[in-house]
Amino acid sequence: MQEQNHAAILTSPQEIAALNHQISEWFLGHYIQLLCAIGVGVVLFFALLSFRRFAENFLKRSAFLSEWTTLAGEAIGRTHAVFLAILTIRLVTAYFDHSSRLSDVVQFLWVIASTFQFATWARQLILGLISYRVEQSNNSNRNLDSALNLIRLLVTVALFAIASVVVLDNLGVNVTGLVAGLGIGGIAIGLAAKGIFDDLFSALVIIFDQPFMKGDLISWKDTTGTVEKIGLKTTRIRAGTGEEIIVANNMLVNVEMHNLSEQTRRRFSLQIGVVCSTSPDQCEKLISILREETAKIPLCQVARSCMTGIGASSFDFEVVCDVQSGSFDDYFSVRTQACINILKRLETEGIELAYPTVTNYNYNAEKSGKLEEKKD
Repeated sequence: MQEQNHAAILTSPQEIAALNHQISEWFLGHYIQLLCAIGVGVVLFFALLSFRRFAENFLKRSAFLSEWTTLAGEAIGRTHAVFLAILTIRLVTAYFDHSSRLSDVVQFLWVIASTFQFATWARQLILGLISYRVEQSNNSNRNLDSALNLIRLLVTVALFAIASVVVLDNLGVNVTGLVAGLGIGGIAIGLAAKGIFDDLFSALVIIFDQPFMKGDLISWKDTTGTVEKIGLKTTRIRAGTGEEIIVANNMLVNVEMHNLSEQTRRRFSLQIGVVCSTSPDQCEKLISILREETAKIPLCQVARSCMTGIGASSFDFEVVCDVQSGSFDDYFSVRTQACINILKRLETEGIELAYPTVTNYNYNAEKSGKLEEKKD
């Protein structure tokens, strides 16, 4: 009965008339200030819209264009007009007199708008960075595209769930139980899908850290091959012998690997043995010959040329060279040319290469002063 009387009083013609009178008096006393606030607000709102457009275009087309400036420009382009409108109202009301009730309403709207806007910016930066890395990896795979769709969903749900909790907390709601429930639920999902997430995040590690990319020649353990596809769970590699090798992503992330495509030079060494009848002067000259004949080959840089030892049936020499190219074709071409040049020069100098020899001593021949030598 009291509630009915209270409702009747609030909706009575006398109350309505009194409220209208108060509003009219306030408007008559503040209409100039109100019109100025509206004018300033409209100008400021369109200025913010223009600044958003300018900043987005500037960051995308600036002279110092880079990955991060592009991502920042795309994030700024995701700034909502509602957020700018509430920002305008907040700025305007800060410089004009207003009631505490209006201040509370503006603060309430600002908390909601700013929190979800920051979540939108974070989402755009994270997803933009992931998409950029995928494009850089030069990988076109439907499985990986499906994984990216899943990642977009997970990132969106996670960020906006956090934003919702922050908004509720700022509005005075006790979110302790909600946070605990979300944490337990996340742990349960993580344990249930551990295998899937393990391979998924291993694929992301490969994309972001880029230990190798599609088309790279890699070597691990006893296997060497060219990367053909980086998938959600596995990476497909084409071996030099022709077969396709399928390796789990988490195995590639957790083992030592050699990326042969990143080589800028390749080293080879040639061991040469000459007969033991070679004179010391010829041995000394041979060291210079090896250096000269390899140094004149394009892309070949001599690291060292030396005599390595005196063997049972030969004097041993070695020349070590660096091919200033990562190409296997250049490597084998230089190595082949080095062998041919050395053989030609040894023939010209009359230096004989050693080959296995066996000397047999015959007692009767030794007594007669004769030695029989057998060469194999």
